[in-house]
Amino acid sequence: MDKLCLWTPFPKQAEALKRHEFEILYGGARGGGKTDAGINWLIYNVANPKLRALIIRKNSKDLSDWSDRAYRIYQKLGAVRVGNPPKFNWPSGAVFSTGHLMDANAYTQYQGHEYQNMVLEELDQIPQEKHYLELMSSCRSTVDGLKPQIFCTSNPGGKGHGWVKRRFIDPAPPNTRFSTTTKLPNGKEIELDRVYIPATMDDNPILMDKDPAYVARIEQLKDKYPEKYRAWRFGDWDVFAGQVFSEFRRDRHVIKSLTPKASLTHFLWMDWGYTAPFSCHASALIRMKYDGEVFHRVVTYQEWYGVEKNPDEWAEEIFSEEKDESGNFKFHPARHRKFNKAVVDPAMLNTQTDGSTSIGDLMMRKWKDLHGESWCRMDRGNNKRHSQVPTMKNWLSMAPDGLPYWVITEDCTNLIRTLPELIYDEHKPEEIDTTQEDHAADECSYGLKAVKFISVGLGAFGKQPEKRKYEIAPMVDEEGEMGITLDTSKFGTGKVVRKRESWDI
Repeated sequence: MDKLCLWTPFPKQAEALKRHEFEILYGGARGGGKTDAGINWLIYNVANPKLRALIIRKNSKDLSDWSDRAYRIYQKLGAVRVGNPPKFNWPSGAVFSTGHLMDANAYTQYQGHEYQNMVLEELDQIPQEKHYLELMSSCRSTVDGLKPQIFCTSNPGGKGHGWVKRRFIDPAPPNTRFSTTTKLPNGKEIELDRVYIPATMDDNPILMDKDPAYVARIEQLKDKYPEKYRAWRFGDWDVFAGQVFSEFRRDRHVIKSLTPKASLTHFLWMDWGYTAPFSCHASALIRMKYDGEVFHRVVTYQEWYGVEKNPDEWAEEIFSEEKDESGNFKFHPARHRKFNKAVVDPAMLNTQTDGSTSIGDLMMRKWKDLHGESWCRMDRGNNKRHSQVPTMKNWLSMAPDGLPYWVITEDCTNLIRTLPELIYDEHKPEEIDTTQEDHAADECSYGLKAVKFISVGLGAFGKQPEKRKYEIAPMVDEEGEMGITLDTSKFGTGKVVRKRESWDI
């Protein structure tokens, strides 16, 4: 059926509708005509009596709005709307089913079904990629002439912002096909392709002409709420509305791999998880002095992160580190770090629900069994949510030497991945949404709360560093010894007085 018979797409919509990739993501900014594009994309194959399509929206209210907009077009083509959630029955026998994500089994209730076409509106509202993959598993075809295809729409900033960005935005430039290859058990390789088609309100001439006040309202966000403005106006996926730690910048806070010298104060921070990720980081505290001002800097330099390992396994991996030829962890006294203490998830020190030994005691017992000595003490971390965000924002701010108070090595991949993706809880707007992958942020907040933050004016929370002319300072501690080496080229130009790559411990 001719898709253009009742509706004429804008150029960006037309580009999205003609794509042949298995996954299409259309949108980005507000006002780009995402919903209309999805409604009309579905019309291509309605003449085929075996077509089954699925439309998913965030909640029943949004689904009702979509249904009303779609029916204004579909009824003119002979479709009949029935049921709740509504279905669209076409004269040919084709059927469009709809659903929303508020049901407890929203992501699994379609398993075993076959939908050749799927429209997933507001993809960023799906919190985890695995839920998307569960829905995607129902997009398949055993019907000749019906190619399985998914059409998604999205704005930056929802609970699923991070995984949507990694899946569609980061791998390739906009409008560019890219693919992944999956090897089947029989050895055959299958290529699955996808594409991102961006659109803004500038691509929607009807909106710009009929409702210029809408554009003006968005423009009013520009000065007071720049992150939200960039997301809504231009579909900026790097800094988005609702982001908790917009201060974090990879080119500012992430440094090259290094091992701080053993004489510094070293900590372990831990958040326990088995099916949810266990997260642990090693960090060092450096007492800094710059231009007569003394402050603290924290370097987070090693990460342990994963699922489905018991306390004994994590104890071996963290404390022994290296493996022998058989793949077993082995202990090297010369390399063993003396951590001053571990700051941990308070639940790790509680007796387990079945009355058995706490997770923390199990880890320390394993260490003593393996190496004949007690490990450092474990302290309960402060897990009060109201202080988590301001504490971490303080440490992410800039110190007097023009570098952050808290820096993270590139080895801490999961911390670097998850920290900028966290969003605020819509019901508790000062706190992190706990449905996100917040395990690394949680244990880092335990550790950072346990370290004294010395505010020296320029780095105080909420203030921006002054534009002072000075050379980039080397990482020299208060005694004049180099604590670590930063890749200072990432922060500007200047002379590095002294440089040293790493320290034996």
